[in-house]
Amino acid sequence: MQQAPAARPTAAAAIVEARIAALEAARAGSRGQNVAPKRPTAMSNQAAANAAPPAAQELASASASASAPAPAPAQAQAPALQEAPKQAPPWEQAAAPAQQQAAQPRFEPESQDEPPSWVMEFSDDSAVSGESSAPPPAATRAPAAPRPEYVITPVPAIGWDGNWPALAATLPLRGVSQQLALQTEMASCEYDGNLATFRLRVPIDTLRASGNSEKLAAALQACFPDAKVAVEIDIGQVFYTAGAEAQAYREECQRVAEDTVANDPFVKDVIRDLGAFVVPGSVRPASAAAA
Repeated sequence: MQQAPAARPTAAAAIVEARIAALEAARAGSRGQNVAPKRPTAMSNQAAANAAPPAAQELASASASASAPAPAPAQAQAPALQEAPKQAPPWEQAAAPAQQQAAQPRFEPESQDEPPSWVMEFSDDSAVSGESSAPPPAATRAPAAPRPEYVITPVPAIGWDGNWPALAATLPLRGVSQQLALQTEMASCEYDGNLATFRLRVPIDTLRASGNSEKLAAALQACFPDAKVAVEIDIGQVFYTAGAEAQAYREECQRVAEDTVANDPFVKDVIRDLGAFVVPGSVRPASAAAA
């Protein structure tokens, strides 16, 4: 009878300790923490079971069962799960081939602008430097055809000296027919049985079209009324024509006029004393000389 009061404080302390442990477990569960609450000691549990009333014993046993750590099946099965290969979900399995294809380098065909490989093998720096250091080949022109000698062959049967450029320049023609006479060169003139045949060459086929050859033959017939005149015109290169001689004559007159002005004493004095100069292209030959 005297020991009962001494057991009451021990039972009360055990109840308080169990309540504290239950509160800590509840707090840890609400915070999401995996901290295990304090386990009540065996002495406190035994004392609470012996001294506490039935309600307290039920509370203590409930708190002890709640505070006891439950076995961790996940931890026990962890080695088995670690040994088994992890399988990705179906959506990740479908995306994996696409990621592998994206990770692989894309094959790009070689650019068509680059030279073939066999060109690059033989084009080294030495070859390039040798080519650059070599002087460029001199541009060679095809030799021009030799200019035939200008020979005047008189035709005494029709009373003509054979100077075709002079004759063509005096023919009474106009327009295209006149250009035909000025741009033609005589190849030959033959007289046979009262027929004088003029064989001419012209550089442009258009000049002998549209009846121009007939007009030229009529003008020659007027110059040689005692013979029957025929004209034959071929296409070819020409040198000694009435137009070429007129151009050469104008150039010679221009050269003579410029030399005359440059050698004039008064012009020399003005250039020396006043620093004057002759405007290029301002010198013209006399009209009679240039005609």
